[in-house]
Amino acid sequence: MPNINDHEYSIFSQNGEDGIIAFLTGGLKNNRKRFIEIGTADGGENNSLYLLKLGWTGLGIDVDPDNIKRYIARITHKPFAQRLTLARMKVGWDNCQWIVDDYGDKTPDFFSLDIDSVDYYVAYRMLQLGFRPSVVCCEYNAFLGKGPLTVMYEEDFSRRRLDPQRGLYFGVAVGAWRHLFAQYGYKFCGVDTAGVNVFFCLPEAFKPGFLDDVTGPEHAYTKIFVNKFRMPGEELERELLARPDLVFVDVTEENVEDIVADCDLPPADGPQVFTLGQPEAVVAKPVASTGSGIAAPKKMPVVHAAATFHAEGYERFGKEFIESFRRHWPKETKLWIFAEGCKPEGCDRVIVRDLHEDARDLVEFKQRHAANPGARGHFGETYQYMLDSVRWSHRIFALREAALRSDADILVNIDADIVCFQDMPMEFLATLMPEDADIGFMPRKNIYSECSFVLYNLRNPVVRKFIIDHTDYYTHDKIFTLARWTDCHAFDSMVAAHRKAADLKFYNINEGVPDSMHPFVNGPLGRYMDHLKGGRKDEGRSSDKDLVVARTEAYWTQARTAGG
Repeated sequence: MPNINDHEYSIFSQNGEDGIIAFLTGGLKNNRKRFIEIGTADGGENNSLYLLKLGWTGLGIDVDPDNIKRYIARITHKPFAQRLTLARMKVGWDNCQWIVDDYGDKTPDFFSLDIDSVDYYVAYRMLQLGFRPSVVCCEYNAFLGKGPLTVMYEEDFSRRRLDPQRGLYFGVAVGAWRHLFAQYGYKFCGVDTAGVNVFFCLPEAFKPGFLDDVTGPEHAYTKIFVNKFRMPGEELERELLARPDLVFVDVTEENVEDIVADCDLPPADGPQVFTLGQPEAVVAKPVASTGSGIAAPKKMPVVHAAATFHAEGYERFGKEFIESFRRHWPKETKLWIFAEGCKPEGCDRVIVRDLHEDARDLVEFKQRHAANPGARGHFGETYQYMLDSVRWSHRIFALREAALRSDADILVNIDADIVCFQDMPMEFLATLMPEDADIGFMPRKNIYSECSFVLYNLRNPVVRKFIIDHTDYYTHDKIFTLARWTDCHAFDSMVAAHRKAADLKFYNINEGVPDSMHPFVNGPLGRYMDHLKGGRKDEGRSSDKDLVVARTEAYWTQARTAGG
């Protein structure tokens, strides 16, 4: 029977958490390597730094601006720094909604919570809002006993102010944590031997049978306090619970929402959000002025591209696509290929992954509609490609998987039937959209947008949420509520919603370019690339008839000379 304590070891964690986290996340069916840690401190000792070094991506939150500064100074030059987003905020009942909704990751693979205060209320509210991490590590207060107790909610909670002698009035008892997470179907996996953290797992996220025998101790007194105060844990517990000046809440008897409602809650502060290694802070809604003085010098953005194709597509156009990328794209860029039923050769600049293995919810979407020809655009003997939801879904799941793994500043969702015909300088890619833009694309008049080349500013957490929400059109079958079922129609629907909300800045890559049915080759992209969409694959290049602007590049003039 596997005991979580047998897996304890520390690389960067305070105690043995690194080992337990590695063990539990190793059992996930589809580990996308995403984390959120509330109470990340200065990076010298936390539960997520080791994950960053292992290739994970995530969000770290701390209330102390000095911790944020020290964290940035500690790792800003490390290769994994750009996979970390840091936010300075005092997390409470109201503003924790930013983490769930605006950051854009309701189902991280690992979640850690340690704020030494009203932890129970924060977790309660996040779960209520639909937050469902796969593996959970929460600090508990062993001296509150084994029952379902937590502290009284205060917006400005301070353990030292309320318990100046020892600072032991804070947090949550193991019994209260178990009561909360059991309501959402989580399995209790035990506590660590140091008596600091309790672990829970969401069974449906794990490989069959993995959690069946996983176990661990139900309670342990926190060694650091037992040693510090030189008193047995039982005595510290009795002394704390007997204090007449402190209020202890039994979460099985009292309504948590009523407790919070009775508090005088000031307006919640919004987060100050920093993406490491970037020229300036990216501030998500609600906006708060940073005034931090910790911005890094300006530099060229890191640009990656993401594409997908199946075995037939690989033979027909994918090989040429990859070869033209290797030959002509800037050496600083990388290409993420999410292949279906084929195994292209990768290299240091071309990362190849299996789309079906990574995006299990794509597989579920396809299986759900396997017996529905209409979902694949077939209505009797008629095929309507704009209603082939399955066909168009692949590229959006590939985009999401790349966004979860890439440490890029700008991620380009690119069609695999695009060829780069001459060396493309990094400066060109860096200037395709302004620095303050969030998403760059090619809109068209009176028709859906051209989405063969879309730039996403991953430095903004709201952009990451946009990408995840795009896949939700398929995972939740929302695509069928639209007039047409392509990724472009879903994209346009989302753009319209975010423009109304004014929370993202969109940029027309072809600003000032005459409108056309083939905007790719008529705008700036046509200086270096050609998009062989549709029958152009058979011709080997776009036609002279596609051009509504005068192109002077040799590729295009030679094409006209040859008769297009």
